[in-house]
Amino acid sequence: MFRILQRFYPAHFSWKHVLADAFLVSISLYLSLWLRLGEGHIESHLSTLNHLAAGFVILRIITLMAFGIYRSMWRYVSTQDGARLALAIAISTPMNISLSYLFNDFGLLPRSFFIIDAFVATAALMSIRVARRLLFESSLHAQKSQLSLGKLLIYGAGQNGRLMAQRLLSDPNRARELLGFIDDDPNKYNKTIQGLPVLGKHSELETILVKSGCSDLVVAITNPPPDLMRELVLLGRKLNVRIQRIAHFDASQILSRSEALYRQVELKDLLTRPSAEVDLPSLKNLFDNKVVLVTGAGGSIGAELSRQISRFSPTKLLLLDHSEFNLYEIDTELRPATDRFEKIIPVLVDIKDEATLAQVFDKYKPQIVFHAAAYKHVHLVEANPSSAILNNVRGTWNLLKLCEKFSVERFVMISTDKAVNPVGVMGATKRVCELLTSMIGFRTKKPYSSVRFGNVLGSSGSLIPLLSKQIENGGPVTLTHPDMTRFFMLIPEAVSLVLMSATLSQPGDINVLKMGEPVRILDLAKSLMALMGKTENEIDIAFTGIRPGEKMFEELYLTGDELTTRHSDILTVPHGDIRFSREESMATLVTQVEQLIRQAQQSDAELLPTLHRMITASSGPQLDV
Repeated sequence: MFRILQRFYPAHFSWKHVLADAFLVSISLYLSLWLRLGEGHIESHLSTLNHLAAGFVILRIITLMAFGIYRSMWRYVSTQDGARLALAIAISTPMNISLSYLFNDFGLLPRSFFIIDAFVATAALMSIRVARRLLFESSLHAQKSQLSLGKLLIYGAGQNGRLMAQRLLSDPNRARELLGFIDDDPNKYNKTIQGLPVLGKHSELETILVKSGCSDLVVAITNPPPDLMRELVLLGRKLNVRIQRIAHFDASQILSRSEALYRQVELKDLLTRPSAEVDLPSLKNLFDNKVVLVTGAGGSIGAELSRQISRFSPTKLLLLDHSEFNLYEIDTELRPATDRFEKIIPVLVDIKDEATLAQVFDKYKPQIVFHAAAYKHVHLVEANPSSAILNNVRGTWNLLKLCEKFSVERFVMISTDKAVNPVGVMGATKRVCELLTSMIGFRTKKPYSSVRFGNVLGSSGSLIPLLSKQIENGGPVTLTHPDMTRFFMLIPEAVSLVLMSATLSQPGDINVLKMGEPVRILDLAKSLMALMGKTENEIDIAFTGIRPGEKMFEELYLTGDELTTRHSDILTVPHGDIRFSREESMATLVTQVEQLIRQAQQSDAELLPTLHRMITASSGPQLDV
């Protein structure tokens, strides 16, 4: 029987633990009989217990093994282990009673004896395990005192902080002296958690850090405010204290020894807000049994769109990009095995090539299109307006015409905050794309819509990598203006809201993502310096002036009358903000767009005036349709 059970146990299993438990269970039997009968009457039942003791012990041990008690390492014993052990003892107690009645020829033991024995055995078995853990932690503390790599303080004495402390105290590989907690809950002051003191509140943090000689501060709050994180990073830089964040918020991952417990603070921690919630059933229904096309699939936004869409298992996911390398990267990432070849399809096509693009639509019959392909860098687009118009406007117009021709059910165009009151070519081209999308939405009466949002962190060729490189090289950090602001959002959050907006859209809508408060680029640069261990005394900041096509601040809202939707982070301009009450208006826009494209092909000097007139004509009061 023991050999059969042992086959189900891992390498941690040790027979010395079984023998120790068997000894304690034996002692418990006789101690419980003495507690029940006293010294004067124990002899009358001693012979019965002597005959049955071996059977009682064997049943107890077998039950403990069946409950997986010996899978747990004693040095890491927890309350969960104690609960499981108590349950095993409780289950084996009626088995022992049954055994005594089965062999009643030896005599019957008092029934209360079995109850007492259950409590004594549980206490004895748990005590030896707790003693082993205390001995281990005592030796570990002594070892860490000798090999300590620094002193660590946990910011936040809630569930995350408690679990982190538990993990740190029991992990021999983390040579950090754990000082205690910082928490603003007055009910926790002068209390201990996991044997560690709550040293004070946030306002006392600097004093505590200085007096304690702390080298590491780990923030164990699930969604710490960005302002708090920026303050802590700057304070850490001042006092030479490393500021880090808990890596996981799931108890099993915090307690797992295979997972990193905390990580370095990243720039996104200083800028972002809690991630937006999305309606997963709605998204699943959106992509179920659909062929989905993503343009610009190798870019930052397009790649994340492709990742998130692929999780909903559409019938086919077409990854379209004109960059072979970018397409190769996203295709390789999303194709875990060759059996997905029919679902993930790389399409190496330029959206300016209408004929080849038509072949793609004819072959695969996409039902949903997400259009993320665009030239986006303001100063490059400003210097090359013809190329920008051909790629952004002509490419979008090609797609929309084919979507209409092949009866595509849903079209989502990724727009930008620069399309609002544009001052440069990039914003103006995206504004024209919004107009075209709304127009085709009206004409087809299908949910063709645009989604407008600001900057995303980590996109290819964006501001953050540039600033990081300048700081690494010792400066100077070049900024355009000390008061320039921008909206920022994480790519995964922005994309999840884009997908969510697709489920909410009506024909011609322009959806606007709420991006929180704008951030000063100067503050962003200073935060990045602090994260990289630099100060303003070490890195010069140079202001170069606003370049053509740039604005001091970006806008997300065109009219100020945007309406709320059933998602708190998505606003909408119903039917867009253009005047499409008559067919003549549609015809006029088409004529203007085709003229603009011809001028771009010829690099006509009237190109920018034509673009300006189109944008000016599209402003004004929103049409009531």
